[in-house]
Amino acid sequence: MEFWERNFIEKQEMWGNEAAKSTTFAVGFFLEHNIKNILIPGFGYGRNGRPFLENGIKITGIEISKTAIELARKSFGTNTI
Repeated sequence: MEFWERNFIEKQEMWGNEAAKSTTFAVGFFLEHNIKNILIPGFGYGRNGRPFLENGIKITGIEISKTAIELARKSFGTNTI
């Protein structure tokens, strides 16, 4: 079984639900520079995506773990993910 899939199966939301500090910085930077669309590689279950969405920034996430994608869908709904 692939590394990330195994970890998301075993640990689910392993980093909690609070966004990383770097995400908070990035949101401010993107808003300041009027950036409206971003790509998040390694989207995981989406904990770092929510602050962008809440600030009107459209996100596209890339994720290889099917389990992480399902966790993100539970959090964001199927219309977003």
